[in-house]
Amino acid sequence: MQSFQTVWKRFSESVAVVAFALMFAGFVIGVGGRYVFNTPVAWSNEVCAIGFVWIVFWTSDILLKERQHIVFDVIYNVFPPRARRVLALFITLSMAILFLAALPGSIDYTWFLRTRYTSLLRVPMILVFGCFVIFVVAVIVNSFIRIWQLLRPGWEEHL
Repeated sequence: MQSFQTVWKRFSESVAVVAFALMFAGFVIGVGGRYVFNTPVAWSNEVCAIGFVWIVFWTSDILLKERQHIVFDVIYNVFPPRARRVLALFITLSMAILFLAALPGSIDYTWFLRTRYTSLLRVPMILVFGCFVIFVVAVIVNSFIRIWQLLRPGWEEHL
């Protein structure tokens, strides 16, 4: 039997692949329609935008680990490991608190979008931007996991 972590990772990767395929298909259809058939396809831009939104928010904190993001850590690396641990705890806790504060407003606004639709394809906006709430929750959960890891023995490997 596969572990939950393995199943979740495979599911998350599949969602990202579908979003990327959707975006890429919309792009190819849009370019083909405009430059090959000389007939612009307006809805292809909407498909690209929806795919892009899902790729960005879905992968940002679900698939990519913190050290895989582009970071400016010149000052951070000057400090010794114990000071980096304190900085990492402070920054991660601050981020968790900020995202926790933003969660109710994010849920409220996303819920408000349930009555709105995209211009051309009439896709409910709650489906388009629902991934943002998932992103906010993932940031909060991953922040608390990182705090837990930094407070335990072996914290050096989580800097």
